Amino acid sequence: MAVDIYTTRAMLAAMRQEAPTNMFLIDTLFRRIETFSSETVDIDIIKGDERLAPFVSPRVKGKVMAEQGFSTMSYKPPYVKPNYVIEAADILKDRVAGENMYQGDAPSRAATRLAKNLADGEKHIARREEWMAAQGLTTGKVDVVGEGMNYQIDFGMNPNHLVTLSGTSQWTDAASDPLKNISDWGTSIADNGNANANILIGGKDAIQALFSNDKVVKALDTRRIDLGQISPSTLAPGVTYYGTLKAFGTIVEVYQYVGSYKDDNGVRQRFIPDNKIVLTSTEADFRRNFGAIADLDAGLIPMMAFPKSWTEKDPSSRTVLIQSAPLPAPHQIDAVVSATVV
Repeated sequence: MAVDIYTTRAMLAAMRQEAPTNMFLIDTLFRRIETFSSETVDIDIIKGDERLAPFVSPRVKGKVMAEQGFSTMSYKPPYVKPNYVIEAADILKDRVAGENMYQGDAPSRAATRLAKNLADGEKHIARREEWMAAQGLTTGKVDVVGEGMNYQIDFGMNPNHLVTLSGTSQWTDAASDPLKNISDWGTSIADNGNANANILIGGKDAIQALFSNDKVVKALDTRRIDLGQISPSTLAPGVTYYGTLKAFGTIVEVYQYVGSYKDDNGVRQRFIPDNKIVLTSTEADFRRNFGAIADLDAGLIPMMAFPKSWTEKDPSSRTVLIQSAPLPAPHQIDAVVSATVV
């Protein structure tokens, strides 16, 4: 019995077999996945609670302490629906390199086209998810602007964690002190985010300025590369590992990230702008949240992505649609400092 490759079950299986798209920010920081059976997702924004327990006499009633530490916000994740139309004429013309254009197996060509559509859809959704993660990390917010939607998701980042250096403080200036900056920002993350900063991710210009500083070069420990514990050749495209930087009490792994995407105008943009760095912790509570798929065919059950397909009779064509409602969220938002350093 022939297998219908266009069933949701078959397409989901095909998607699972595809090599995952490289998403450096998502893969490094947002490793916990949470799905919701509603269109909205609940995000617990975690703030530090560092009060001391009060002294009381053993003969006195215990003192009630109001609960602190997090607030819950409900957001409707942005909905993405890339779809691809395959016309019968396209399948007849499709061929692999070296194949006679007047011969060949049309069903296998259709399967090849479907596989490409599913792979492209996953990549497009992955880039959007990486973009949202980058926006949350660099601005503390995500602006959702698209057809039928225009709103902002604000994660409530401490305004002191959004830094812009100027004058002689910029890392391109000989008088700047990047090590002190990183140490101070690491202290802010410990104080406000209840986390230990252990990773610094920077754009091209920021990293070049960082390692043009004599103090930084002397403090850089490259032994992890020398010992083969991290191999730059195994990192995702656009990612370079530089080593361990000891900035007084803050010890971080340093990465340059030049991953990019094309915006709605076709202009290439960096996920992490060239002049910025993000200091954070790989142990912080960052999650990949997914809202329910608003489609009756999906059974209204939680899932990361839902593919479906249908045909049109005139002109003869097939549409492949992939739906997802992703929202990568830095729940422990104050475990992040975003700084414009050049």
